[in-house]
Amino acid sequence: MVLILGLLGASGCGESGLGPDVPDNNVVLAGDGDWGDDPYVANSASVNGRGLTVEVEYSGGCRRHIFTLVISETFLESDPVQLPAELVHEANGDACERWVTDTRVFDLDLVRTRYRQFYGPGPGTVVLRVEGLPGEDLVYEFAG
Repeated sequence: MVLILGLLGASGCGESGLGPDVPDNNVVLAGDGDWGDDPYVANSASVNGRGLTVEVEYSGGCRRHIFTLVISETFLESDPVQLPAELVHEANGDACERWVTDTRVFDLDLVRTRYRQFYGPGPGTVVLRVEGLPGEDLVYEFAG
């Protein structure tokens, strides 16, 4: 099983505490869903407060593209714990060829909730191991 963090731009979605462009439902627990397998390039990624920000590039521009951060349901035991993940892309059949650069933000609140289910209340640190993202460790720290 996997946790999913997805950014949906659809109207009617509530917003998270991260702002109006980050829906409150962008963190969900995955079942047997098909989350997409369309190509993209990840240029950068960083954790800022409760959010994971990723700059992506992809071909398209005519339809809404959905990026979902698929996160393992289980943590890897280390100090700090690690959480394997993969960023996936659903282009919704967009055949346009414009090269789009976009910044997506994922609310990490459910990661904190899952951490507390495994390790109890209080502060925590999780290293996100996101396959295909450039850069250093993505470290998510939160207070108690």
